[in-house]
Parts: sequence; C-alpha cells; structure tokens
Amino acid sequence: MRMVSRARRALVRHVVAALAAAAAICATWEASRAPEVFADASPVSMAVAVGYGGYYVADEWVPVHVWVRNGGRAEMAKLVLRVGGPSIGDRRVAAELAWPLWLPKGASASTFVDVPGSALAQGASLELVIGNRVVSTSWLGGNSVSHVDLVGVVSDSSQATQFLAGTSADGTPVLPVALRAYDLPTSPQALADLSALVASVDELRALSKAQVRALAAWLDQGGMLVVTGTGLAPAELGALPISPGAFAVVNGDALASFAGTSDGPGQIESTAGEIAADARLWAGSNAEPLVASEAFGRGQIWQTAFSPLDPDLLAWPGNAQMWTALFHDAGMAQVDDPAVSNLLRPTGGLSLTSVGDALEPLRMPGLSTFGLVLLAYLLAAGPVTFYVLRRLRRAALAWVVLPALSGLTTAGVFALGGSARPAGLLMNGVGVMELLGDGQAYEYGALAIMSPDSGDEILRLPAGDDILTLQSDNQPVANAGIEHSADATWVSLTDVPRWHVRYVFASGFHDDAGRIQCNFKEAYGLLFGTVTNETRMTLTNVAVVYDGMLVKLGALAPGQTRSVNASQEVPTSSWISDYGVYNRQLTHGIGRTLGAYLSSLAAGWHGGSEAALVLATADGGLPELAAPANDHVVASEKRLVLVREYAPVMPVVEAGS
Repeated sequence: MRMVSRARRALVRHVVAALAAAAAICATWEASRAPEVFADASPVSMAVAVGYGGYYVADEWVPVHVWVRNGGRAEMAKLVLRVGGPSIGDRRVAAELAWPLWLPKGASASTFVDVPGSALAQGASLELVIGNRVVSTSWLGGNSVSHVDLVGVVSDSSQATQFLAGTSADGTPVLPVALRAYDLPTSPQALADLSALVASVDELRALSKAQVRALAAWLDQGGMLVVTGTGLAPAELGALPISPGAFAVVNGDALASFAGTSDGPGQIESTAGEIAADARLWAGSNAEPLVASEAFGRGQIWQTAFSPLDPDLLAWPGNAQMWTALFHDAGMAQVDDPAVSNLLRPTGGLSLTSVGDALEPLRMPGLSTFGLVLLAYLLAAGPVTFYVLRRLRRAALAWVVLPALSGLTTAGVFALGGSARPAGLLMNGVGVMELLGDGQAYEYGALAIMSPDSGDEILRLPAGDDILTLQSDNQPVANAGIEHSADATWVSLTDVPRWHVRYVFASGFHDDAGRIQCNFKEAYGLLFGTVTNETRMTLTNVAVVYDGMLVKLGALAPGQTRSVNASQEVPTSSWISDYGVYNRQLTHGIGRTLGAYLSSLAAGWHGGSEAALVLATADGGLPELAAPANDHVVASEKRLVLVREYAPVMPVVEAGS
C-alpha cells in the first residue's frame, strides 16, 4: 500500500509538472504574440461639437465639428450618420450619410460635416468606421432653438458675449454664443443657423481660407457680419465701411441718438479713419465715424470703430438699446430676401418635393375603348360564332372557338393595358438658381424618381452639396446612401419597390454658374438699360421687377442682350401674380410647385428703389437635378429651374439738381 501510495504521489507530481510546463509554454507563446496584437489595434478616439455653443436651428443644416485622435498607423476612415424615423412634413427622411476622413499616423484630424437639424432633434449618433469596423461612436446632442436670433461672437473668452445681454431684434430675443475661430464651419449653408456674426478684424484674419470663403458666400446670400474695431480684413470681404486710423479717445455721446437714449457713454476709445464712399454712416461724423454699414451682395457688413467690451460702453445704461437699434436698422436695410434660409422647413425649400405629386400618371385607355373591346367580344362570341359554325355545320367546335376567343380577348386587354406602362424611369425635377452677379450661385432643387420596376438607382451630384433622400409612402424605408468625396457626391437608392416615389433634395454653392449682366438706370420713375444672359442656359420668360413695374423681355439665349425701355413696362400691384400670368410655366404641370414656392420665397421682398429683381426660368442647367448615373432608360423627364438675380439701379441725376 505504501508503494502504491508513493507511486500515486509521484504520478501526480509528474502530471502537475507537465501541466505547469504546458502552461508556461502557452504563456510564453501568448506573451510573444501580445505586442503584435497591440500594434495592429489602432487606439482611436473621437469628439464632436454640435452647432454653435451647443445651439442649433432644427430647420437648417447644422455644423458638427469632429476631432479624431489616432494613436495607430495612418489609414482612411469615414464618418457615418444614419438618418431616419419621423417625417419632415409629409416626407419621410431616410439616408445613411458618409464623409471620408484621412487619419495621419499618431496625430489628430478634424473636419466639419453638415447634419440636418431634424436628425439631431430626433436623436442621432456619429460613427467612425475604419474598414468595416466601427471604432468610435459619439452622440450628437444639442439644444434646438426657435423664436430667438442666434448671434455668434468670435472670441477666445466665454465672457465676450456680455455686451449683447438684454438685446433683441425687432422684438425677438438675441441669444449670443461665444465661438472660437476654429468653431466656424467651412460650409455657407451651416452658417444659416446664425442671424448675425460678430468678430473683430484680428479674429477674422485668424480664420482659414475655407472659413473666409464660406463666410463671404453666406454674406453674399443675405448674411449679416458685425465687425468691431478697424483694420484690414481678409481680401474676400473687401474694404470695410470704416478704414483704420490712429488710436484716439473720442466723445461717444453721438451713440445716444442712434440708440434712442438721452445720455451717451461719454469718452470711448476709437481707431477710426475715414468712412468708405459707398458706406452709410449711422453714428458719429465723417471725421469721427462710430457706426457704419455697407451692402455685401444681398447681405451687409456693419462696423463699429470701437470695441464692444470697452468698460465705458458696458457701464452705459443705453448699451443694450444701442445693439437693439443696430439689429433693428440692419433688418430695415436688408431689402433683399436671404437665399440660405428655412431650407429644410416643410414650407420652405423642402416644399419643392411636392413635384413628385405631378409625376406623369399611367395613360390608361378610356372607358369607351374598353367598351368597344367588350362589344367586339360579345359579337364574336355570340352571333358571329353561331353563324359561322352553323354554316360549316361544325357546332361541336364551339368548345374550342369560345375558349380561344376568351384567351385572345384577355391577351388583347392585357396588351392594351401594358401599352400604357412606361418603358423606364419617370423623373420630375424643380430647382432654384440664386445668381450672385459675380459668377457664383446658390442652387437647390428636388428630384422625384419613380419606376415601374424595382431596383437600384445611382446619381452623381456636385462635391460639397448637402443632400437628403426622402419618400412619401408607407413602405419600409428604402436603403439610401449618400457618399461624399472630394470630386463628387454619390447618391445610391437600393431595393426601391416598383411605383414608389423617392426624392433627392440637394443644395450647394457653385463658382461657375454665370450671371445675368444688368446695367440699369432710373430717370423720371422709369427704368432703362440692358440685360445680357451670361449663363450657359437659355432663359425663358425673362422679366425685371422694379418699383411697381414689371418689364417683360421674352427669351434670352446665352450671350444675347436685350434693351429695357419704358414701352415694355407694365404697372403691377402684385408682381408675383402678374409674373405667373406672363410665365405660364409656373401655373401648369411641375411649374405649379415652383409658382407656389415663389410666393413664399419672395414674401419678404418688395420692389423698392434700391435694386431690381430679374426673374426667368430654364429647362435645365442645375447640377442638383442630375440624371441617374446607371444605364436605366428614362421614359419621362421634366425639369424646370427658377433663376433669380438682384441688380443695382443707378439714379440719373440732372445737372443743377
């Protein structure tokens, strides 16, 4: 027994030793592999900043600033946002948006992406994808605002917004948010969240080229920039209303009349030089200007010769009234309606998707046609068959003839109905081209696509466009992908059921759209001058609206010029209605969508004496209304583009007047 016991213990010791050796070998093998696994796993982290200080407008495109820290090797990643769920109006949003992002080795990368505000309101998250693997996810949270004017103040200090405390714009409270220079987006459309932007000249010069270009495009289309202090601004913004001068302490009591208060702030610091020839002086004098403004396209630039953080100004009881007066007068000065506004509102730009309601229906044969077919069948299956078989004395053949007649009639009716089925895609598209007068344009449009067959569609749109895909039926949301790249934006609609409408709503700025060159002068209340079509489109039903007059110019081919004279002017009290009578395309077919939209688009604009509105339509020329890139036959394709531009009018001054 002892020998057995000793043998058992020896066996156990050997087994334990063997297991320990095996474990040591495994541990050594795993340890040798661990550094390689760690080296392959790239530690990546992502952070996001939504809107402006966390605030955004749900009916606009919202900027999202993304930072990614890459601790591994360099590789290409993409940002993915899935949008879906509740509808905008009666259209359901459905898309997967993707943006490429290059991650350098062991460094950080940052970019801006434009996100529909409605997606943020419903709750959304942004994913960072490398290969087919999601490596980081960030929740896009923020505060949706309405019934306030969101004003951005560019500064490194969160206290820089204190000068706007208690201000309003025509009764609407002003919500100021502090923004660092790198917080400003590179997309003009994302700037539409802001009612105004306040920045010093030094802060403007700290912006990147892409940010300055976006700021200039936003101003061109109706934005408002308030520059504090003087200096040389970036070249894209041109000369400011007040030139730089020597530092001086001046009497600021002239601000009292501007603000509508009894007392002024007393002595304040100023660096003003001279006021520009085309600027308007609001406070101060030509020798010592304090507040001035000038037009910048459809927008405007305001400038103060002083810093808003001057202690004497902040201590002045009328400070809030002064800024309220500035925002009020800015609204009064801006006669042209902004183009980049309310784009994603159901009653705004998205109302253009109603063009899908006008898709060409099936041209089914009338009841009279089916009646004739039925009558012919009854005659053939009745008297004619009876007469023929009786003459042939082959009555038994009725068992063959009557089924054959029924089959032939059924096949004929089926073929007759099939002849009304379109042989390919049905497409309707409407859009708006807002010409800036310098070759640039802001363009947006809605394309409706329907097909008698199920399948996939691919569209190629310009790079930098903001795009949404929508649908209006109760079918499961179709798979839709929007892939942004450096040279194009690709839209893919996959597994679309037959006879179901899908919408592509796109918008973007373009630099080579051309212009309508106008040279207008006014004399004795009449408009004179020339209009030249410098676009690549043939413009139809060209008209000029100015000071209660509608001037009809007909069609203009590219490069064609036409003169404006008094004999063409027609008095108008409702120019939108009169233009619809003149341009019948806006009252028929897909044009009804544009006609209804024009009424809301120009509701805030009234023909005054400062600018003339040039209107026209075209049958194409809008890249946002692109045809499918895959080889699908198009059975019906209709497009209509509304073209607008504002042109200055120079008054003729008589000698001695």
